[in-house]
Amino acid sequence: MIWVGSTRVMRLVSLLLVCISCHAACARSADSTSQRTLIITPRFNSAGHFPFTGSLLHRHLNFDLNIFYEKGNYGFFLFKSVDWIEPRSYINYLQPGLFRKFELTTRWQMRLFVGYLFSQTTGFIDKDSDYYTATTFYYAAHKNVRVENTTLFYDVTQSGKIANRLLIASRLKGFKIDLYLWHRWVLEQARHATSASLALSLPEWRLHRAVSLAGSVSYQGYLTSSKPEYALRNGWLFSVAFPINVNP
Repeated sequence: MIWVGSTRVMRLVSLLLVCISCHAACARSADSTSQRTLIITPRFNSAGHFPFTGSLLHRHLNFDLNIFYEKGNYGFFLFKSVDWIEPRSYINYLQPGLFRKFELTTRWQMRLFVGYLFSQTTGFIDKDSDYYTATTFYYAAHKNVRVENTTLFYDVTQSGKIANRLLIASRLKGFKIDLYLWHRWVLEQARHATSASLALSLPEWRLHRAVSLAGSVSYQGYLTSSKPEYALRNGWLFSVAFPINVNP
């Protein structure tokens, strides 16, 4: 439910306006010939999951849409997730974000993210919606192997939490194998939970000049006895995505 005139909503609007203004100013100053990337990815999943905190929530069919745009060293994304079976599920949320990329070396990159997570179990913005920020480091270990580490700080103003995601991704003849390791920390309660996943992605099929079909299967589970109350202990996840590479 939206609280019109509330301090929290006004802070959100102010933050978004400042971020958009900064992004526009930086984009104007960037080289007009900078390469642009716009990828729109609709995806169907066999289970509800949080990709950056390492939790499987349930085995409901759900859908998500990711819009990713980057020009030069700046960009934004918009991620919307929908549970088709349970309208009050935690999988119903909207996550916009802005980011800045830094080329550290020929092998190392870094992105800084800032955004807001709209929890949408009862309306457009639930009372537990909050800000988040994240830092991701990318390391090109080999032409077919890359390592990513994302540290996410979320629920900033309510009950701060930190989630760290380590990803080791490798490619072999069109197949991709991803190993994930998550660690989630609830700061106020000093509670920790660690989970892991092994995923296999099949070679993409080109359906059209700009549209592909991508499928993956993964098994995910907790390595610690502690886990969030809403999360499953372990389970399988099957996903089918249709990445659309748009040339702006």
